[in-house]
Amino acid sequence: MSTLALLLPFVAAIIALARASWFWGLMVFFIYLSIEGMVKLAGNYHPIVHIGVDVVLWAIVGVWVAKAILQRRTRLPRVPLFTVLVLHVVWVSLLVFSPYTASIFVGVASLKIHLSMIPLYFIGFLFASSADTPRRFIRALTVVWCFAFALTLVQYMGGPGSLFDFSGPALSRFAYFHEWRPFGTTAIPGGEAVFALMALPFALYLVLSGRHRLRDPWIIATIVGSLAVFFVSGVRQLFLGSFIMLLGMMGLQVMRGRGRAFGVSVALAGLGAVTYIGVAEYVLPAAQVSLEDATGIPDLWRERNPLDRFQTLLRGETYRSARKGAIPLVWNRMKSAPLGVGLGRTGSAASALGSSLKDDRFNAQLQQEFGFQDNFFAAMIVETGIPGTLLLTIMMIGLGIRAVRLSRQAPTLEDSVFGALVAGYMLSIFVMSWGSQPLLANPTLAFFWFLGGMASRRLQDVQDQQASETAVTPEPTAAPQSPAIV
Repeated sequence: MSTLALLLPFVAAIIALARASWFWGLMVFFIYLSIEGMVKLAGNYHPIVHIGVDVVLWAIVGVWVAKAILQRRTRLPRVPLFTVLVLHVVWVSLLVFSPYTASIFVGVASLKIHLSMIPLYFIGFLFASSADTPRRFIRALTVVWCFAFALTLVQYMGGPGSLFDFSGPALSRFAYFHEWRPFGTTAIPGGEAVFALMALPFALYLVLSGRHRLRDPWIIATIVGSLAVFFVSGVRQLFLGSFIMLLGMMGLQVMRGRGRAFGVSVALAGLGAVTYIGVAEYVLPAAQVSLEDATGIPDLWRERNPLDRFQTLLRGETYRSARKGAIPLVWNRMKSAPLGVGLGRTGSAASALGSSLKDDRFNAQLQQEFGFQDNFFAAMIVETGIPGTLLLTIMMIGLGIRAVRLSRQAPTLEDSVFGALVAGYMLSIFVMSWGSQPLLANPTLAFFWFLGGMASRRLQDVQDQQASETAVTPEPTAAPQSPAIV
């Protein structure tokens, strides 16, 4: 299995490049992104597999650039916030040579998280030249994720014995949790919830855009599947992130006077209640039976389950106690590390680089003090200092504002709802950043750049169309007057 895992990124890249359509080539990338975690576990976190998604993306980018050069199109598209983006890239690149970065190798390897997904911003901008592209992209991904959600539920009901033999990496991640949680197609227990974060609003976008009905089978499968995955994964923050995303979507639609959002919200609440009951009455008992028969697992797993965690969302104390001290932590990092303490210190890069960050006493001390922050802004200050954090935050807020403008200005329902979707995503990322690091790991990082690029293009097209319509409107002229009668 490990040998096949090493080959899979290259196979996916070849398939992506072999597609005549750029749409399906990019779909191969996002499908691989959806199973990247499983491939990492199967490949025992081999370095090649660790950069597998980058292999697929940069193969697409390489061919895209080569074709542009051959066609003598050597200029990048003038995307919004281009100057801010260039400053961010230059600043982060310079930090590779910071005296605090553990080594040149560590600095370059850390660019995987900070810079490697940025081409998706340009690709998304070019990709959304057709108004129908976002809908096709979202529909295709919801179909893919339905299969991933089904696998997750089968794993949960089957217990740990239903997983593939991932040996060391999977077992080491089990020990962290107090409940049995399925991996799905990810690298951590409960990780499939990160795709449910996207899938639930995606399904609602398809309904609100008016092109699909709530009773369509795969729409129901996506909604029920994503909610069920939330319940068995126990990741409350991602559930709340998806809820915030939906609130942003619905709010922007209500502001445009579209009452359909109320009906969809009521239907969603009903599906949520039915799904919760189904998980509690059928899925959870099956999992408990599997755990009773399992050997070599913590006894606590037989006593606790992820549904217990979701019940804590009804308690006010949960919100008062969880992730306390975020603002003081950010302020402390601003004072102690205004220019950062080297790339790779935190986020997913730190777990991958491991011993390279502790190769001498000085680096070990820095890693001990700054090695983990359960807050994106604090982590970014540690990694890139105040300048890098400020520039990326400007990108996040700027893309969110452009998405809001798309939702407010778009003449078509489809563009308006897509703008609301992306605005909701940017809002949820901002809120979740106070208790996690969504822009220091995939897939949330990849969707940040790609959705931001698509929304920016749709807004530009809408504004260009409105400007052209204004330009061709003839100015009113005075009516000719009759000659005076003497």
